[in-house]
Amino acid sequence: MTPVILFGITAILSALFTAVARLMARCFGTPDAPVSTLGGTALLTALFFGFYFLPQSLPLGLIIGAIGMAFIGILDDWNPFVPLHKFALTLAVAGIAAGLGPRFHLTNIYWIDAALTALWMVWMCHAFNVLDMEDGLSAGSGIIASLSLWVMTAGDWALVTAGALLGYLLHNLHPARILMGDAGSLLIGFLLSSMAVIVSNHIGGLTGAIAPLIALGLPIFEAVFISAIRFAKGRSIVRASRDHVAQRLAQWGLPVRAAVALMWLTGAVLGVLGFTFALGYWISFVGVACLAIGVWKGLSRVDMEGDGCDGRPVGLFGKNWLIHRAMRQTMDEVKEMVNGKLLDAGCGNKPYASIFGARVQQYIGLEKGRTRYERADVWGDVLALPFRDQTCDTVLCNQVLEHVPQPQAAIDEMARVLRPGGYLILTAPHIWGLHEVPHDYFRFTPYGLRHLAEKSGLTVHTTRALAGFWVTAGTRFCYYLARFERGPLIPFARIGFFVIQLGALFFDRLHRVESEAWNFLLIAQKRAEDLSHE
Repeated sequence: MTPVILFGITAILSALFTAVARLMARCFGTPDAPVSTLGGTALLTALFFGFYFLPQSLPLGLIIGAIGMAFIGILDDWNPFVPLHKFALTLAVAGIAAGLGPRFHLTNIYWIDAALTALWMVWMCHAFNVLDMEDGLSAGSGIIASLSLWVMTAGDWALVTAGALLGYLLHNLHPARILMGDAGSLLIGFLLSSMAVIVSNHIGGLTGAIAPLIALGLPIFEAVFISAIRFAKGRSIVRASRDHVAQRLAQWGLPVRAAVALMWLTGAVLGVLGFTFALGYWISFVGVACLAIGVWKGLSRVDMEGDGCDGRPVGLFGKNWLIHRAMRQTMDEVKEMVNGKLLDAGCGNKPYASIFGARVQQYIGLEKGRTRYERADVWGDVLALPFRDQTCDTVLCNQVLEHVPQPQAAIDEMARVLRPGGYLILTAPHIWGLHEVPHDYFRFTPYGLRHLAEKSGLTVHTTRALAGFWVTAGTRFCYYLARFERGPLIPFARIGFFVIQLGALFFDRLHRVESEAWNFLLIAQKRAEDLSHE
């Protein structure tokens, strides 16, 4: 049976099995249930039949690994695992698969090559799992990657995989009628990783190691990109958030189908570049590097949260990503105290609205300058807040107090508008350079913040540093380094930003000295008995 015929048969079988899975979902599911994730089971069934008709036998490890990954995915679709447990299970299956083959022949030392192969397989499983977040995206990308690796001598089973994905894709195009779920994404990610191993061993050398990585550049870029973005913002890299590539393209204004098609086109370009690299044209690597840098730079500037902050260069190569990271993490930690009507005094462009917005009934942003911040709701001065007594359940005030000539009067005003039991959440700098001059008047210790709050009649719950000495030193150094961020020195300065701040974060966790912190957090509550005195 020729490879092309086998491709067609597998595609037809996959389309039929996926149709059956859709029918089963309608018959046994509830009318208001979300789109079924039985597509992964249909893919596994189609692949089983397709592999059966292959003229050559497949490595035992590949068969066991494919079934094992699909089974983990089925369980995860039914009842999601804790991320660490999911990682451990996929690593165990990948270890068995790599031990039985296929595995890299990089060192020709069995255990080292098996361990490297297992880690690679787990990475690709989870990278493809991350890519599976938009209708048709992962299936189409999987087809393109499978065909690219087939051309690069992965074997006819890569063509069978592409056929199975094509049949499934007919049901998964936007708007999707069925999803592959984790069962499908882990399965296909594993198969793609195995194709890359075979191609690498066939080509050999450094070329063999890099060429399949280029062909799989789309899921690899997606996983690296969102991990870096989440890390830079202080989020867990395994916690879902609205920061995927396709979502950023949609934020740009592209319809879903256009965004997916553009990513398919990018995957096809990477497949061609991977193939030409395998032929010995190393200039292809330059094209890949330029494409990755350009896309990264463009996507990282897309303002996903509408806060005027997400779109600024605050990624890992910006001079202040560590400061933004500490602030966002702190706001995320205190969100449990927020409720009711929230006043953000000195809101700027509301960089934390996405954190608090779902927890409050009303989010009011107040600013003094009418021409600088477009997202403010109310114009006014923190020294004379334009609100009646006891009208707010929460007052948020970040990086404002140092710019107020009478900080005690400002906190008095915040206490006045708080309802009894309400919280004041405030941050202010302790060690930082002059900014917003000439309106930069004070720096604050935790004891000074406590004194101001207690003098306003508030009960202080917390005063703590947002970070320690190392973060302070690292970020201050980056601000000085930024003076050299021009002309040919730009890439070196930005690499310095990344290395210095990453090192500062590491040393701060190793040895935290809060007495020299750049910023302090104050959380204070208005006592219920204050009602009788007002």
